[in-house]
Amino acid sequence: MKRKYYSFYLMIFLFVACQKQEQWLEARTNIASVVPSSLKDYSAIMDADFLVRSYGYLAILGTDHIYLTDADYNAAFNGPEKNGFIWAKDVYESFTSISEWNGMYQKIAMSNICLEGLEKLTVHNNELPEWNRVKGTALFFRAFCYYQMLQHFAVPYEAASAQTDLGVPLRLSADVNIKLGRSSVKDCYDQVRSDLTQAIALLPAQTAVKTRPTKAAAESLLARVYLMLEQWDQAEKHAAMALATQSTLIDFNTLNAAATIAFPTLQVGHAEVIFYAESSSSSYYGGNRPLFDSTLYRSYVNNDLRRTVFFRLFNGLPIFKGFYTGLATPPFSGIATNELYLIRAEALARQGLKDQAMGVLNSLLIKRWRNGTYIPLTAVDAGDALAKIITERKKELPLTGSLVWEDLRRLNKDPRFARTLRKRVNGVFYELPPKDPRYVLPIPDIEIKLSGIPQNIR
Repeated sequence: MKRKYYSFYLMIFLFVACQKQEQWLEARTNIASVVPSSLKDYSAIMDADFLVRSYGYLAILGTDHIYLTDADYNAAFNGPEKNGFIWAKDVYESFTSISEWNGMYQKIAMSNICLEGLEKLTVHNNELPEWNRVKGTALFFRAFCYYQMLQHFAVPYEAASAQTDLGVPLRLSADVNIKLGRSSVKDCYDQVRSDLTQAIALLPAQTAVKTRPTKAAAESLLARVYLMLEQWDQAEKHAAMALATQSTLIDFNTLNAAATIAFPTLQVGHAEVIFYAESSSSSYYGGNRPLFDSTLYRSYVNNDLRRTVFFRLFNGLPIFKGFYTGLATPPFSGIATNELYLIRAEALARQGLKDQAMGVLNSLLIKRWRNGTYIPLTAVDAGDALAKIITERKKELPLTGSLVWEDLRRLNKDPRFARTLRKRVNGVFYELPPKDPRYVLPIPDIEIKLSGIPQNIR
């Protein structure tokens, strides 16, 4: 973040962070002297550091990939962390600012301010490429945030009920006086697809830094969206288009598996990262916690280098260290090529194209195994291919944003993959059955009081 824009960012951030209408109006008055008025200003807004940070942690804590000792659980920094870990009905307690909700709408507000402001500018021909990039960036971030919110605050997509299932309020204007209800799940996904389709046409093929989205980033997110919509041909199409631009996979044989973190940081450059974003920090990350699911850990055989690149042992128990951020915390929440290979493989398998699906999967796995030891996987039929791909998805994407949570939600609809999650904390056993209402987070109480929108059933 450039120093000369610090006060500008701060005022805009305070503006979009306000909760009540009178706070918004007061903030609008306070930022009167720093209202963006040039393409450079709007570019600066969309380069704001917070746009790629704090993409939530409750969905990560809610999976069964991580476990906590009773001592670590009891020492948790706040109530939402504890409650999210055990799938409590009351998650937030007295907390009013939740990154999964407030943080997303702050980012959406920044995008809306930018989108409306850009339309009012007089743009010269030599400025058009940058104008397109900034507009495409704003559309991408708005889509990215709404996609994230749908995975937390709406039920999984079902074509038969999507038009009546409750999504989230679609705020598409910077006007804070507009009162909105909850749009349908279908309308929310339609908006995400529309934003991404427009973004693809506007964004450049390459950017100087990976915190700026590219065409491949928008194509990748669209592939992820179609995976949720179970439109397999479209998921495969967009994953393939993204991979046509960026398909690099890191050969894990080239990494130092003994390093504290084997992957490079954003500044150094991670060859698989297409778009960089981070989840929120949590007191559960760092040190010798959290413990990883030992059953899943044991599924990595000795020649599978993910066993040592992704994990270290503490007192004989696995601790995850494979964050694509290149940092000990927080987890990576962006988009990388390894996910695209898995999306494409799954989409092909679900269309009955087992040999093509296994070919894509093997292209990924050969980069994960010790040189000369990998034997390509085969499948007897499309169902067998799909089962193998889902297994490798679990092993390839642990603690990658909310992807594990998203997979639990969507795969619970399929009896072949549905499962009940179980945890034991302080001598008490907790369960989360498939399709349980607790797979949808409650909307913060302050939002319910201010807007009057209906609450999710827990």
